Amino acid sequence: MENEIFKFDDKKPIITVALLLILLTFLTSYYGSTDTGDYSNTAKFFAGDYSAKIRSSHSYLFGFIHSFLLFADSFIIFKITSIIFLLLIIYSVYIINNRDKKTLWLMLLSPIVWYMAPWIAPIQLAGLFLLWAFYFINKYDRTKKITYLLYSGIFVGLGWAVWDTVLFFGVFLMGCFLYNRKVSHLLYFILAVFIGLSPRLLLDQFLFNFPFFTILKSTFGTFANIFGGIYGYGPLERASAYSLGLLTIIPVLLAVPLYYWGLYKKRFFKNNKKAMIFLSLSLLLIFINPQIRYLMVLVPIMILLIGKNINKKQFKRQIIFSIIIILLFIFPYILQISYSIDNQNIAEFSYLFRNSFKFKLGEEFNSKIIRNDLEKIIEKYPNETFVVGNEPDTYQAIARLYWGGEVEEFVSIQDYELAIKNESILYEKTFMPIPNIKERRQIWISGGLSKNENDDTDYENISLGIGIGEPIELEGFKRIKRYDILYLSRKSHFT
Repeated sequence: MENEIFKFDDKKPIITVALLLILLTFLTSYYGSTDTGDYSNTAKFFAGDYSAKIRSSHSYLFGFIHSFLLFADSFIIFKITSIIFLLLIIYSVYIINNRDKKTLWLMLLSPIVWYMAPWIAPIQLAGLFLLWAFYFINKYDRTKKITYLLYSGIFVGLGWAVWDTVLFFGVFLMGCFLYNRKVSHLLYFILAVFIGLSPRLLLDQFLFNFPFFTILKSTFGTFANIFGGIYGYGPLERASAYSLGLLTIIPVLLAVPLYYWGLYKKRFFKNNKKAMIFLSLSLLLIFINPQIRYLMVLVPIMILLIGKNINKKQFKRQIIFSIIIILLFIFPYILQISYSIDNQNIAEFSYLFRNSFKFKLGEEFNSKIIRNDLEKIIEKYPNETFVVGNEPDTYQAIARLYWGGEVEEFVSIQDYELAIKNESILYEKTFMPIPNIKERRQIWISGGLSKNENDDTDYENISLGIGIGEPIELEGFKRIKRYDILYLSRKSHFT
């Protein structure tokens, strides 16, 4: 069957395609465009190379693990581990489907693999864990062996340990496969999830003296965003973001294997009802916040189901379709080997699609220009503390780009303003139902986010400010020099 399909020796083309994937990953300057700082900054912070306080909206575990592997003042290790995780996914799908060569090729030439290869993200690892979680819960469903159920729960927990969104997929998996099982089996699964989650819980306990710190922080952040966010974004901003999200549905659909939709035929759906309902619910979740990267955890499972249910003609069509989509997805990566897109190196297919493929190529990246500006500023003002703005997290971009030991600290403009005003609350919400009767007592629940009280930065004596693309907007600060991108300002009474 395979010789009829390929007409050539199997191993050589497989190795060639894999090497092309690896080559593209390391040649492109692209590292990802969403949440990458939450993981790269964390790794740099724990490695002792981050000249700022850390703030991450996600698990610290992924960055913590990579902190021991950073080298050459770069984040290249994330590309290395990305390739490793992706190759493990490809091999796992191949092994699970009884070493089926069609399945191997479908996964190797899956557009989502090529899309995610250069990314700094835990989704590749989470996708590997969820794949095995699905495999074991499917085996449990056929054999009723508790051991397989426990393995599945552990893999869900490991996925959740590195990437928060796995929680939702894990709930769907649990609901679809355990809805008609004993309650004791459900409890076994939940226990296994927490066993898999334990590395994150232990790290949180060590770092924050509370094992559920990052889980609750991420949850609070989600609810805060629903109500406008800690930065006060209102309905118009959220509506605008949603409209952009609608434009990304098409790129997301392009990343779904063409013949996945054929699995909804009555006969196949009936025989694989639990798996198909799980995938359907997961896709609906992704369509609420459509981003191509999320499909990294679903496509391997889709290909498991497609691999053994596709004929020679369909296989060829799927491969041709995949290659076309791959070329579209990697087009911006290839450009960013030598050029910047709109003066940045965070442009991927969705970005080009939203902008109708209108963009400008440049020979220099903003990141490189900012590094050069920083070198000039720090050479003149070594061992200083700089407040950075004008957005609350602008300081992260500066701290991520700077590798060196001649800066005391880069400070967020948000933290600076809170300290000067002697405030600490970023966001809070109180639930207090009002009794309709003359009850003497009232209950209330309050929660929120605040600035860390354990803060030894001397905000009062910060005299220098850095703005990206514009002067920093702080009372008492005046611009003293404009560089290529950065603006340097000084507090007036320190002049």
